[in-house]
Amino acid sequence: MQPPPQSRILVIGADTALAYLIGRYAEQGGYDMATLRAIPSVTEVLALRPAAILFPSIEDLGAAQLLIADLASYDIPVLVCLSNHDQARARELGADHCLSHPLTYASFLAALAAAKAGIP
Repeated sequence: MQPPPQSRILVIGADTALAYLIGRYAEQGGYDMATLRAIPSVTEVLALRPAAILFPSIEDLGAAQLLIADLASYDIPVLVCLSNHDQARARELGADHCLSHPLTYASFLAALAAAKAGIP
């Protein structure tokens, strides 16, 4: 059974430790989580109906530029985990929100709330 729309976080990347942490935070926040190691097609993303897409690193975000371009017409926020000095680059690559390391539960929820509200 699929969760209701806007209740799933899609993590795209191979960082299993970070994916585990995000999964714990998602569970605490009432979200479901799906993880894909490889970059999916737009069709695969849309089938998962994510509330947001999260990339564990700026490198993962950079590798997914074709996907980001294809998703531009959909209202799915893109988040990326990174160090503070990479925020300008992350915005250039299509991130709507940045989660700085060390990632905390409060910052995770704040980024999701901002994403839902459409706040850059």
